[in-house]
Amino acid sequence: MFESVRIRLTLWYAGVLALSLIAFALVIYYAAGSVFQERQDESLRSTAQTVASAYVEEFAEAHSVAKAGQVVLAEITFPNRYVQLTDNTGQPIAASANLNGATVSIPSPILTEARSRGFSHATVNDLRVAVVPLSADQTLGFAAVAEPLSVIEDGLQQLRRDLFAGVPLVLLLASAGGYFLARKSLAPIASMNSQTQRISAENLSARLDVSNTRDELSRLATTINDLLARLESSFKQQQRFIADASHELRTPLAVLRGETEVALGKTRTIEEYQQSLSLIQDEAERLSRIVEDLFMLARQPIDTRAVLNHERVSLNDAVRDCARAAQVLAIRKGVRLKVENDSPSIALQGDEELIRRMILNLLDNAVKYTPAGGEISLALARENGHAEIVVRDTGIGIPETDQPRVFDRFFRVDKARARAMGGAGLGLSIAQWIVEVHGGEISVASAPGHGSTFTVVLPVKPAD
Repeated sequence: MFESVRIRLTLWYAGVLALSLIAFALVIYYAAGSVFQERQDESLRSTAQTVASAYVEEFAEAHSVAKAGQVVLAEITFPNRYVQLTDNTGQPIAASANLNGATVSIPSPILTEARSRGFSHATVNDLRVAVVPLSADQTLGFAAVAEPLSVIEDGLQQLRRDLFAGVPLVLLLASAGGYFLARKSLAPIASMNSQTQRISAENLSARLDVSNTRDELSRLATTINDLLARLESSFKQQQRFIADASHELRTPLAVLRGETEVALGKTRTIEEYQQSLSLIQDEAERLSRIVEDLFMLARQPIDTRAVLNHERVSLNDAVRDCARAAQVLAIRKGVRLKVENDSPSIALQGDEELIRRMILNLLDNAVKYTPAGGEISLALARENGHAEIVVRDTGIGIPETDQPRVFDRFFRVDKARARAMGGAGLGLSIAQWIVEVHGGEISVASAPGHGSTFTVVLPVKPAD
């Protein structure tokens, strides 16, 4: 039951509301008690002043303290209030009939306060008493009007009954409304949940409904849709990668198997066996390169920055060594390789093995697609605080429509020629990955028949 978000939200809402209502009820109750007492004191004082004024008038006519008191108390009667007249010492002179011969004993400090302030209040024997002087010269005594405290208690008791009945009723109605609002507010989440459960690997193209892009739930649905789009793209790339890898591995394996079956089909001469073994060796080397490239690409989804060998790499040395290694391939192909490596020392923090692999992949790609008699140039320079490695060739070039895909795995501009030269379409993808994990960028500019230029920009640290 409590696993439901709606129930938990309703309970939290009801709990907070209950505490708020209780606090509000307590404030109202004590504020009402204070107001009731203030009004009672004001009413008692007003009554006492009325009695004193009437007494002074009767005393002026009768010139008798006892007679004036009797007349006033006979004319002024209150059903729930007691009136008592006293002399200056607090001794009763006259009292209302409802006191039934009893007296209200007024303490001396109360009389003293009445003399100084013109009135005073006190609680005596569960009675609230207001005392005022009978005359302005304070020579005739005092008028005291008393009322039971139960009058206020009756009002507070009625208020308590109202609060005890009203607070639970308001809490119940508010909780029901809160549950309805929580259910209505969370309905889009329930819909998103049901829609998400129907999405699987077979229908990653499905998306959640986004009714209003302004509220939080719609923004969440948009975020989930973006995540699904990335997952769909990654899943398709994975499927394409597996299909392309299977295709690339199938060809050398088929050649190995076919050549082995031919060689073992009958007895052959030594030259024929040597030719078969040479072909098997070439295909095995090609298969090894593909497997090694696939292993390298398998590291791409991982945060390779955390596992890179962070060491000082001299780009000048790396370019010089890679050019020396690629010179062998260029001479064999009949291509001239020119190196421009005269810049001051350029160094960066990174993985030296991967940096050399990236440069060699670019040079190998240039050699493969540059015909005999062509030229390849490798240049290293410092530009705006970055190292810039540029590989230019005079090869077949890349059509403009293919340039955005040239770094995709297994993509080849000329598939027939690339396969004949042993390429699997992984070299540039690996080079791009190496550049990116080192915080750099790689770009290509090319035109069919005019060669290609690959530019690598890497962040460097100042030379020692």
